[in-house]
Amino acid sequence: MFVLLTALSTFTSVVIGVDNLAALSFGEYFTYQLMPPSLLAVAMYALMAKRDSAKAWRYTASVFLFGFLMGMLILSLLMQELYIPPTWFVELPLSVASAIVGTLIGIKWSIKSASAT
Repeated sequence: MFVLLTALSTFTSVVIGVDNLAALSFGEYFTYQLMPPSLLAVAMYALMAKRDSAKAWRYTASVFLFGFLMGMLILSLLMQELYIPPTWFVELPLSVASAIVGTLIGIKWSIKSASAT
């Protein structure tokens, strides 16, 4: 999950241009940098929860915490200091919401496919 989200964020940064990121308004930043990874995360959490709905919340919590800590660790190592992004107040709730929504969708999907068979 971490690899896919990092690849998507890198791709959007390359398409937009690293120099242009600082000039984006909040709406553009939200649309181009935050929404695509959030939608991908919802889809990945949904697939994960569909595969095993009994342990979905445990998996969600462990994957979310591992991804969050790995992201902070790698970014801090690259920056050579503890780095907390200035947009954390938007990114963190959006990440939590993506995990919750994706897990709920996956559980509902699993229940529907179990009742259909």
